[in-house]
Amino acid sequence: MKALSKIKKLLSKWRVEMPTAVRIDICSICQLNCTGCFMRKGDYLNVGAGRIKYDDFVSFINRHPFIKTIEVSAFGEFTLHPDIIRMMEFAHSKGVRLTANQGTNFNTIALDIAEAMVKYEFEGLTISLDGASQETYSKYRVGGNFDQVILNIRLVNAIKKKYGSEYPHMDWKYVILPTNDSEAEIKKAKEMASALGMKKVLFVKDFNNYVPKDLEMIKRETGLDYVSGRSSQSDMSRRFLPCVQLFKSPQINWDGRLLGCCCNPKLGDFGFNVFKIGLKKGLSSKIVRATKNMLMGGKPCEESPCYRCYTYKNMCARNHFLSQDELDDA
Repeated sequence: MKALSKIKKLLSKWRVEMPTAVRIDICSICQLNCTGCFMRKGDYLNVGAGRIKYDDFVSFINRHPFIKTIEVSAFGEFTLHPDIIRMMEFAHSKGVRLTANQGTNFNTIALDIAEAMVKYEFEGLTISLDGASQETYSKYRVGGNFDQVILNIRLVNAIKKKYGSEYPHMDWKYVILPTNDSEAEIKKAKEMASALGMKKVLFVKDFNNYVPKDLEMIKRETGLDYVSGRSSQSDMSRRFLPCVQLFKSPQINWDGRLLGCCCNPKLGDFGFNVFKIGLKKGLSSKIVRATKNMLMGGKPCEESPCYRCYTYKNMCARNHFLSQDELDDA
């Protein structure tokens, strides 16, 4: 009974307070055909192929003044949205920061888009570059052009210098794969990132569970520990729980459906459209409250898409649910 009382006490503040950040997949369409992309292999799954309407983007920001940050990348390439410049300008006018830290392949950047990113202080870009040459990169990022991405990064840097701006901050994201797990390739990528003024290189474990042969070197050069299995990304010191996003930065699909987190492209949604009913009503709904309770160790909610998720099943198997410390640290 004490444990249940503690959970209810912890949950009470999440039922009242609204998040200051959300994730909106503004464009699920992508121009590449990466070999490990579940979206393209699964015909866009539950997400569907589409783009947010500009009017829905404007309406969402106007309706939710408590939202200060919007992550616009998820299952597609956000730079392909035809209204991306107008969206950056409007968000900036409302004091809303935009980020693409989930990832961008950054192959298609026109001069006006690059300039708008700097002018309207697009806060952060995490650029997917799985290798340090076209030969290595293209084995996974099928259809991508490594040299063009590097040119696009340099273009943004030149515009930042022109305006005397620090934005956007740029990170290099490197998924460890059989094609790029050599010490030479990893070191070259880190050297290139440093020369380009990128903040850091984020090394990420392959979601298809590839395990490199030289684990000692990988840990030394990337910080990834494959033995403990604890961290999925080099800058993470604790276990990765996308479930935190439902509390702190909920994932909204391009068409307004609440997905909960960025790891849910196929489990379904929460049964309502945020663009129609608003975030406050949606996050206060019975199913969302029951899901939060479930993720923190309370009664299972079989109606929730999270109930069918491998992360929740793993938490149940280990009897290690989402904690208040993990929410506070997120």
